[in-house]
Amino acid sequence: MAEDERAYQRQRKAYKALYPAAKLLMKGLLNYSFELGPKAEGPCLILSNHVTDFDPILVGLSFPEHMYYVAGENVMRMGFLSKIVTRYASVIQRVKGTTDAEAALQILRTLRKGRNVCMFAEGNRTFTGETLPIAPATAKLVKLSRSTLITYRLTGGYLSTPRWSTHRRKGRMTGAPVGVYPPEDLKRMSEDEVLALLTRDLYENAYETQAREPVPYKGKALAETLETALYLCPKCHRIDTLRSRGDRFFCDCGLSMTLDEYGFFRGRDLPFETPLAWDKWQTGEMEQLAETLEEEAAFSDEGQTLNRKEDDHRLTPLTTGPMALYRDRLTIGDMTFPLKDLRGIGLIQRQGMVFSTAEEDYAVTAQKLRCVRKYQTLFEFLKRKC
Repeated sequence: MAEDERAYQRQRKAYKALYPAAKLLMKGLLNYSFELGPKAEGPCLILSNHVTDFDPILVGLSFPEHMYYVAGENVMRMGFLSKIVTRYASVIQRVKGTTDAEAALQILRTLRKGRNVCMFAEGNRTFTGETLPIAPATAKLVKLSRSTLITYRLTGGYLSTPRWSTHRRKGRMTGAPVGVYPPEDLKRMSEDEVLALLTRDLYENAYETQAREPVPYKGKALAETLETALYLCPKCHRIDTLRSRGDRFFCDCGLSMTLDEYGFFRGRDLPFETPLAWDKWQTGEMEQLAETLEEEAAFSDEGQTLNRKEDDHRLTPLTTGPMALYRDRLTIGDMTFPLKDLRGIGLIQRQGMVFSTAEEDYAVTAQKLRCVRKYQTLFEFLKRKC
């Protein structure tokens, strides 16, 4: 028996054996309930929105039959856990912040073998509760797959485990298939039509859901580390002056509020009711900054370490020092990267940052709490001008 087949059979057995325990664990941790998925003919491509670190397990509970998962390459840098994942889980790796052609080819090869694949269409977890834009390349992949497409939506996950937080909340979380689209139907659709279908089926807005049916998500320190998501103060218009403590979120200019168990801000003279509304505003401000930025740095952070990602997934430190973003370049320590040479900037967990050039992949790490979202957001606007 070939090694690929041996690994596949081992992983199928592990998937089946771990299913009952995973069901109990997710119920206990997240109060999670789900609907079983359909038994579609032929290999299936399951596309879901992305809201928690547990999403592969959560979606998998609806599909008791084994499937492969598309995951960020960073899962291979988790020490002993990475060895467990490699041996007992079926993972297709992709590099965050890039359009990974090799990952796409591996997905297609896996489907051609008659095996199911699960992919999180946004390519990243939401920071503020709304499904992120889906890349047109994903719709192209769906068309090329010639497989049954199953769309799947998770709700309640953002408020259960906000990406910016270190604390889990206990409320309610659900998962369910949305649509089943056989390959002959997808063949008749254009890529734009497939993209519209994905955008519709996978869209979730945590605050719209809360407005319809409020659910408390109880926990401790509800606002702590929110400054890793929100970086621009609407009162004094400074960057990186926002801080959190317990349920409180504030700026040294006097702006102050609390975050309640429903995910909404409370206080006097609130600029926004939700982190999502705040983020939409600060994103608009970053777009304006991209148009007016001159020679000075837009912002910077001290004590950053630039690492090169090696072929065996190790990180090799290259330089340490301040990181700054200018209108035409990113600098870290004594190294400079023209923006025109960067393929993209991606985010890992709360405050990990990765980026790639044509030759190398890099990761930026730091001991100090800071917000790297601002680099990704402004970069996207500046890149259009390169």
